Amino acid sequence: MKKLTSILACLILGVTSVFAQNAFVGGHRAWTFALQGGPMYSLNEDAFSYWDNGVGIKMFSLQGSASVGYEFTNALGVRLAVNYGDNRSAANTKQTAMHGFYPYNFRNVNGFLDFTLDMNGNYAIQRAFRPVFYLGVGVGHTFHFTKPEGYGTPKNHSWEKDNPFHPWQDITTNNTVFGFRGGFIAEYDFTQSFGIFADLCGEAFNDRYNGLLPSEHDQTAFTGYAGFPLDLRLSLSLGVIFRINY
Repeated sequence: MKKLTSILACLILGVTSVFAQNAFVGGHRAWTFALQGGPMYSLNEDAFSYWDNGVGIKMFSLQGSASVGYEFTNALGVRLAVNYGDNRSAANTKQTAMHGFYPYNFRNVNGFLDFTLDMNGNYAIQRAFRPVFYLGVGVGHTFHFTKPEGYGTPKNHSWEKDNPFHPWQDITTNNTVFGFRGGFIAEYDFTQSFGIFADLCGEAFNDRYNGLLPSEHDQTAFTGYAGFPLDLRLSLSLGVIFRINY
């Protein structure tokens, strides 16, 4: 029993020592620079059509992001972030003729101004682990839309022969819309100047983001076609952060 107690005591002292070595004196301001990347999931109103056709995994794609930030205090800061990615979308299979499936791709460059809240901000000692929440506003710019070639309906069906492309993709060129987002960052700092982090983010954009904006006629003819009025994206990124304290 004494031996077990000694082992536990040593473990506790070791863990305490590790965290003590990674405890940083707070009270400073800092510039931050971060690079990150990871999987992104396009949760548009027509995302389920990919799963209905057995290719739901294609809704996941990769994106990268870079950001510059400024920490006013231990708790509050701002950052300007830009990300680039490849997206998937499709026609809504439940409302297209013969339940056709019309997938297509497009690319994005999005910019956001985020306001950050470091939950460690009330501590006199800045701990190595930083839980950070953020909210941001910005714009989404989408481009390089591919033509959605229809498949999934009988090839001898006259409607598909006459309509090889998605009939309601109104936007096939550059498109810029308003967006907002929120997320959580779990950061671990090895030194005052360098750390790693995971960023879980949810973004919402005006319905034109994915190139689909049903007309009044479409919405009348196909009740419920428009679906949710926002295009959504979920992402999980891993990254590195550099901090210049002063």
